[in-house]
Parts: sequence; structure tokens; C-alpha cells
Amino acid sequence: MSLYDHFLAELEQEAIATRQFLANIPADQLDWQPHPKSLTIGQLGLHIASAPSAILNMLSEDRFEVPDFNKGPRENPESLQHIQDAFEQSVADFKAAAATLSDEYLSSTWTIVTADDQDMLALPRYAAIRSLLFNHLYHHRGQLGVFLRLIGATVPSAYGPSGDQLPEWAEQHAAQ
Repeated sequence: MSLYDHFLAELEQEAIATRQFLANIPADQLDWQPHPKSLTIGQLGLHIASAPSAILNMLSEDRFEVPDFNKGPRENPESLQHIQDAFEQSVADFKAAAATLSDEYLSSTWTIVTADDQDMLALPRYAAIRSLLFNHLYHHRGQLGVFLRLIGATVPSAYGPSGDQLPEWAEQHAAQ
């Protein structure tokens, strides 16, 4: 099994939960944010949605300059559908692009550098995908779960029942 096959299996599995989290963002509250220093819930959703293809774009060069996070506001989604469509496109782009990558390429070194070209971190591309895509995605999906809870929206299940699903889940499994 190739490295790509492992990543594809994980992405397809995790995309199921991610779709549920994104679908639960209230379309009329995309501008809501828990704190002035936080992203809005819409911006966070769009950040999650764009992660798969954005990470592969970052890995296309051997050296990647850390972005200036103070560069201005993030993109605001036009609608909830915009977020959901962006996620589907990003997953499709990841699958198509990553399918062409060999294990040799994925094992080659990729380096994050500062604006003045100082090395910050060097690691194999497959490790960057693990950290910058999957771990990053899980981090922000968890953050989105907190945002959903704070605004009173339903928090879906990721790996087991959420507090919203627990009574129903417990009842179903008690009968078995």
C-alpha cells in the first residue's frame, strides 16, 4: 500500500465527519465569532474547507515561506454552500493531485523557512501532510465544535456520540 493510499483512506473517512461539522454551521451566523481575536465561524469553516488542497499547494515547492498571519483579514464565505462547495472541491483536488505523487517524492524533504530564508523546520513531505493537513484539520474541526456549542448549534459526532447525540446513542446501544 502506498503512502497516498493511506492518506486517501484517512481523508475519505475524516471527510464524513468534517462534512457534518460544516453542515451544522448556521447559515445566518457566518459572521459570529467568540472573541475579537478569533476567526468568524464562517472564516473557520472556509479555512477547514480549503485545507486539503492548500496543503498540497504548499508542498509543491521544496521550501515554503511562513505566511504573514498579520496580512489582513481572512476571506469571508459568501454562504454556507460556499463553504461546503469549497470543501468538496478541495478534497477532489487533493485526491487528484496526491494520486500522482510517488512514495519517493512523499519521502523527500520539505522545509518551512522564515521571510529571510532561515530554515525553521525540515521534514519528509508525508510527515508534513500528517501534521499540516490531518492534525491541523482535526484541531480546527474541534475548534469548530466549540464554536457550534457556544452558539447553540448541534455538535455532530466525530469519533463517538457528542453531547447532543448521547441520549439517542445510549438508547440505541442499550437495546442491543
